[in-house]
Amino acid sequence: MAKIIAPFLIKGTIEDINFVVTAEGENYARMRGNTGVTAEQFKNNPIYDRIREQGQEFGQCAKKSAIFRQRAFNFNQRAKDGSVAGRANKLLFEILQEDATQPQGKRTLTEGLKTNDGKEALLFFESNKIRPLKKVLKIGWNYKPENRTFILSDFMPSQHLDWPEEASHVQIAIATANWDYEKDILNTCYSTEVTLEKMGEKQNITLLTAKPLGDQLHLTFLFIGFLKQERKKLKFLHRKYNTTTLIAHHTPI
Repeated sequence: MAKIIAPFLIKGTIEDINFVVTAEGENYARMRGNTGVTAEQFKNNPIYDRIREQGQEFGQCAKKSAIFRQRAFNFNQRAKDGSVAGRANKLLFEILQEDATQPQGKRTLTEGLKTNDGKEALLFFESNKIRPLKKVLKIGWNYKPENRTFILSDFMPSQHLDWPEEASHVQIAIATANWDYEKDILNTCYSTEVTLEKMGEKQNITLLTAKPLGDQLHLTFLFIGFLKQERKKLKFLHRKYNTTTLIAHHTPI
């Protein structure tokens, strides 16, 4: 590697020479190394077996993740952060590893989701990790999976929520989705939305959904979205202020 002394800095590559600038502002030139692995080597060399196997399994989860994130599409449009896709991929890969029926490289998310630990890992997945449910909702709640009913008792909006500065209203709703994780057929049922003023009175809130088609794995999501008053209209705040959380799973009998 050679140091460049000149009244200007050089960046980039010319043929086999890379020009780099360090954090201290020093300018260097170095030969580009030939450290790559050819596709043929990666495919046939057993030293890369572990990497190939992990890549196959992770690729499977990435495809399933896109379907998983569609379970409560209407909510996620209004409450998510930029890391949701990567976090969902990681979550499903962790669930895949619960598959004890196959060796590494042949494990499946389907088998992982059949385990109790796999299903439990789904709970409290946040579409927006900036505003997790435990931070936003400051009161206990009750959910009855057999009839898909969510209950908030003695709820006072001003005291029991973490309000963004601009917000004047809040909307609360739930969704129940059936996830046929083998066929990836989408079916989601949404409750009615309850919209409350920040200074509203204490009340009991009950939300319920219809039963989605299919009896594979029912997932229930809670949405808490904040709005601001603009003249006679209510407008949702940016999705970074809102919350969508997977609060329950249930396998119908």
